[in-house]
Amino acid sequence: MDRPKTTSPSTSRWQPSAPLWQRAPNKQADGAPLADLMMLIPRLKHYTEVQINHLQSMLEEVLIEFGEKIVFTDINLKLNVIWVTVLPEPGLCREVALAIRKRVPEAVMVGNQLKSISTELQPGSWRSLAMFIKRFVSKQAIKSLPQTPHGREPKA
Repeated sequence: MDRPKTTSPSTSRWQPSAPLWQRAPNKQADGAPLADLMMLIPRLKHYTEVQINHLQSMLEEVLIEFGEKIVFTDINLKLNVIWVTVLPEPGLCREVALAIRKRVPEAVMVGNQLKSISTELQPGSWRSLAMFIKRFVSKQAIKSLPQTPHGREPKA
């Protein structure tokens, strides 16, 4: 996908909805738990409507490929993530993540399987994500630092 050409999010049909915990299923009809995966897509909130529609079509291809094994999907523009709920089959989260990465190369797996999936897909991507997180945390820490050392007023 090309980089977004705008810095403001689209104001089209993509609107906020209820919190994910209220919408995403966590159990099957028989009460058995479901499995989830989350993938980070850098700068997703800045995508144009065309880019979001393209992302949606790529996810629809994955839905068709896996059929009933995928129970729920969500594109969260505010958090730059996609959320997928699947049946609890061994290796299914990994297969779905690989299928998404095949179609959306900038997507990065988030969670306890991050290292095994991201290093298999692209050498150095685990390190890249760690550096991204480090830069983000550093920027947040700098913003929260007091303007003067120890909260004292500057000397005149």
